[in-house]
Amino acid sequence: MYLNKKIQSGFFLVEVVIASALAAFIIISLLSLSQNTVDISKRSVEKTQASYLLEEGVEAVKTVRDANWSNISSLTNGTTYYLSWNGTNWVISTTPSVIDSFTRTIVFDAVSRDANDDIVSSGGTVDSRTRKATVTVTWTPKSGVQSETLVFYLSDIRT
Repeated sequence: MYLNKKIQSGFFLVEVVIASALAAFIIISLLSLSQNTVDISKRSVEKTQASYLLEEGVEAVKTVRDANWSNISSLTNGTTYYLSWNGTNWVISTTPSVIDSFTRTIVFDAVSRDANDDIVSSGGTVDSRTRKATVTVTWTPKSGVQSETLVFYLSDIRT
């Protein structure tokens, strides 16, 4: 009889250990899942911020163009520029600016056109009234440097 009670209490102890291990496994799995969800959510927020900064960059460059085409045409092709807001106007300069850990750059390039007035990548005649603009937003999450780029054309629409 005494031996039977020892065996039963031994089984109870094994059951408690197995149940505790199972509970710990489930809790650790749920914590890992929630951490992955937070990381994915953070990456999604960062990509959304980068997209908004790209769009804002395009609109800001258009605003600078609308103020005066020479603000764009006087810039050097292939040079990296940065946008900043001075409280009144958008300013394009070579001074780096960081926005909430994001860096937005703009590079302008000349545009050439063929005899049909179509934009061509090589040859043709340089169109002084059109510029190619490349806006890039970069940031550095845990996974390494990330970037988003948007390329568009600007024309002198005022003349």
